[in-house]
Amino acid sequence: MRRLLPICFLAISCALVPISRAEDIPDPAQAPDPEPVKQAVSIPNAFFSSDSEGFSAYKYRAGFMPLYEHGEKYSGISYQHNYFTQNGWQSSGDIYTLYTKAIDPNTALGYNLNIGYNLENGHALITTDSNYAFQVTDTTRAELMLNRDRVETQNSLNNGIYYTLGAASVEQKIIERLTAIVMGGDMFFSDTNSRPMVRAKLIYDLLPEYGVTAQLRYRQYWDTNTSLPNNYFNPSQYSETMVAFGMRKRFEGWVFSGTAGVGRQSVNQEANTTTQLYEFAATSPVNSNDYYFKTRMGYGKSAGFQGPNYFYRYIMEELIIPF
Repeated sequence: MRRLLPICFLAISCALVPISRAEDIPDPAQAPDPEPVKQAVSIPNAFFSSDSEGFSAYKYRAGFMPLYEHGEKYSGISYQHNYFTQNGWQSSGDIYTLYTKAIDPNTALGYNLNIGYNLENGHALITTDSNYAFQVTDTTRAELMLNRDRVETQNSLNNGIYYTLGAASVEQKIIERLTAIVMGGDMFFSDTNSRPMVRAKLIYDLLPEYGVTAQLRYRQYWDTNTSLPNNYFNPSQYSETMVAFGMRKRFEGWVFSGTAGVGRQSVNQEANTTTQLYEFAATSPVNSNDYYFKTRMGYGKSAGFQGPNYFYRYIMEELIIPF
C-alpha cells in the first residue's frame, strides 16, 4: 500500500463604476486583446509498481482540462484504468475524477483538490487525494491533507477494503539553513482498524549553491486492531529513523530532485533492521506552451508481510499538452 472537497469552483464578480468616473473607462476599441483561454489534454499518463511479494500495479490515465493556465494550475476531468496482478491473480478497476489545482511554482503553496468515483470488483468508492498548503508566518508553513482510496493488496482489493487519512503538517524555519517539519494524522480503515501516525523531518541546507540537503527523518505508527486477517501489513507498532541526503537543482527551466537514505526500523519493538530509500524526479518548465512533463521513480526497502526485507519500486510519468 503506497502513496479529497469540492472540485470545481465558479466565481462571478461585478463592479459598479460611478457615472462621474465614466470617462476613466478605456475605450473597448483601444483595449488590448484579452489573452486567449488555454485548454489542455493530459495523455498518456502512467504509473507502474512492483514489490518483493509479487504484487504489481499498472495505472493508465487520460484527462481533459477546459481551464488551463500552466502545469500547476488547471481544472478538469480524467479517466483512469487500474490493473493489479499477483502470482496468477488479477483485478482491474476504473476511476472517474473531477479535479482543480492551483500551486505556486515558486513557493509550492496552494491547493490540489479532487474527488473520484472508483469501481473495482463490484465495490464502489468515493476517493480523494487533496491537500492545501499555506503560509502562516514569514517562517512557518502549514498543510492540510485528506486522502481516501483503496488498500492495494490482493485481499483488500477482493474485499473492497479502503482507508481514509486525515493529516496536518507544520514546517518551521528554525535558523538560517535549518528547517523542521512535523506531521500528524490518523488513517481509518474500513475493516475497523485505525492507524495514528507521526512523522518528523529535520533538513539542513548542506550545500545551498548546489541544492544539496542533509536530512534526519523519523516516522512511527500504531495499528489499533492487529487481530484482523492479513489484508495488509498491520503491526501493533512500527518506527523508523533515517539519515538521507536530498538534491534539488534547476537547469534551463527543468527541475531535478532526488533523495537517498538509509535507516533503521523496529517492528513491534523487535530487533532493529535496515531500511533504504532512493527517489528521483524531473519536471519540465511549468509555463511552457508546448508541453508539461513530470516523471518520478523510486525504490524503498522496509518491513512487510514476509519480514524486514520487503521492497517496493515504482515509476510514473505525466504529460500535459496545452492548446
